[in-house]
Amino acid sequence: MSWHKAGMAAAWFCVLVGTGIGSLWLLKSGHVADTLPILFRMQFNTAVNFVLTGLAVTALLSGAGRIATGLSIAVMLIGLAFLLEPLFHAGHPLDTLLIDPFRQTSPHPGHLASGTALSFLLIGVCILVSAVTGRPTLLRVVLAATVFMAAAATLIGYGLQLVAESDWPRYGHMSPHTALCFAALALPLIFLRVEELDYDASTIAAMLGAASYLLLLALTLLDLQNAFEGSSPPVSIDPDGKPASQAILAGLLVVSGIVYAGLIVYAFRSAQRSRAIALQLRESQERMSAIIDTAADGIVTIDARGTILSANRAMETIFGYRSEDMLGRDVSTLIPDLLPAAGNDDHIADIACAAREVEGTRRNGIRFPLDLSVARIELDHTVLYSGIIRDISQRKQHEQEILDVNAELEEFAWRTSHDLRAPIASSIGLTAIMRDMIGLQAPTTQLVPVIGRLERGLQKLDGLIENIIQLKRSRLLDEATTSVPLASTVQETIERLRFIDPGRQVSLAVDIPETLVIRTKPARLRMILDNLISNAIKYADPDEETRRVIVDAALTGDGWLELCVSDNGLGLGQGDESGLFQMFKRFHPSKADSSGLGLYIVKTSVEHLGGTVAYVRLDKGSRFVIRLPQRNDA
Repeated sequence: MSWHKAGMAAAWFCVLVGTGIGSLWLLKSGHVADTLPILFRMQFNTAVNFVLTGLAVTALLSGAGRIATGLSIAVMLIGLAFLLEPLFHAGHPLDTLLIDPFRQTSPHPGHLASGTALSFLLIGVCILVSAVTGRPTLLRVVLAATVFMAAAATLIGYGLQLVAESDWPRYGHMSPHTALCFAALALPLIFLRVEELDYDASTIAAMLGAASYLLLLALTLLDLQNAFEGSSPPVSIDPDGKPASQAILAGLLVVSGIVYAGLIVYAFRSAQRSRAIALQLRESQERMSAIIDTAADGIVTIDARGTILSANRAMETIFGYRSEDMLGRDVSTLIPDLLPAAGNDDHIADIACAAREVEGTRRNGIRFPLDLSVARIELDHTVLYSGIIRDISQRKQHEQEILDVNAELEEFAWRTSHDLRAPIASSIGLTAIMRDMIGLQAPTTQLVPVIGRLERGLQKLDGLIENIIQLKRSRLLDEATTSVPLASTVQETIERLRFIDPGRQVSLAVDIPETLVIRTKPARLRMILDNLISNAIKYADPDEETRRVIVDAALTGDGWLELCVSDNGLGLGQGDESGLFQMFKRFHPSKADSSGLGLYIVKTSVEHLGGTVAYVRLDKGSRFVIRLPQRNDA
């Protein structure tokens, strides 16, 4: 329903009624007065004021504020003049100011009754306030509601009264069509744009109905009390000689009973509907809670001040707080950089956004990256913000690993192309020299050194290719964790590598209990042992009288295996530790050939097994310490 259209209709209805009744008074039609005397219960001055009021409402709804203001002031002044007239004049000079009434329709023909004059005054104030402010106000609603209640009580009283020709109600002397016009004008002034005041229209309507009924009941009881006490005669007498108020009261009691019974039925049905709605709402909430709590991403709701109102279970996993511990906290506790200014309500609207990357803080104080998207939720009386949070720590770690791998691959490609090309180029050159020497029929004794150099170059090339294959295997190798007897595995590795450099006599010793069995991946373990032991042999110090390599291992009390490879070899120079485990990092190139991949393969293999590798500088030589977890399968 459009209250704007209803207001226009009510305004023109009042203009037509006022014009019609006023014309009847001016025409002085005695025949109409004899046939329909009730029409002339509305006085001429009342009809004129309804025309002015209807035009004022029309101007107000049409946006003509100045015209509405002028007309409303005129209506207010007329109503006020008739209210104050008895205080200054014994007679009623205003009654005959515009017309000389030709019929006696009331004790004072042409006079606006006090209730009618007051209603015009209130309606005028409503129109004036609306025209000046340009918006709905509580004052307009209250004043218009007062007018409507008086008019509604009058109409109900006329409807229940058995005697049509009466002066009921006693305190208003308002005709039925006067009351109808007031009710028609008051309703739009009550409900027009009332939602802007956050009032419920249905609640206002119920309150108006109840208040009008109670007003009518109070007036009727007061009229009966005066009649029974004899302080004043009853307002009207029906054909049986009883006050008409008794008939009204009887009708009110019947209506009250019907209304009461209807309310009981309505309350019962409403209770059933409310129970069904509550059940559906609870089921809906449970389904929604189940969906939110099982979501992999964190979901949080905050108010306009940044206070956390709700948090799902994923938030507990992400931040380390229990859900109940997060409630009531400022969201900056979890996401310090979320708000432009902490606690600043003017800026909190800026957080609504699509997904973006921010930093969060766990309960232990560790900061971590997360993806955050925020949606603004506008409710009837407040604004909330809902955020979806995703921990991207692993994703960022994987991204960094990819960047590191790409960097390593670039270095690997450059290094391998250089290291592979050098022996190949050398071999090609030596082959050309040999061809020339054979063509010149050089003696065999001259060819032997060239062939030796060619053989060493090809062996170096073969070793580099073997290391590249081993590196590839270290990345792709995937095997199950099994039980491995450590002492025999180390011994097998030593026997395989003992003669890789026959020129270096190295003493190899194993200090590992024969009963020590560990849980690990055998191929990975052999790869680690191969590289550490072969490096210890390659970099043995030729100036040492006794060259030693010792392999020892033991289980620690905290569930780790500590495997050590020690030697009294060449060791490292000061400052070389920082690049020890880098790809293609070579030390002592003049003492031994190496691809520079061995320790890098050791590091990646140890980390794959969940362990760590460390270098310890000795007074003479080096010591590598490998720690592998033994509490769970690696």
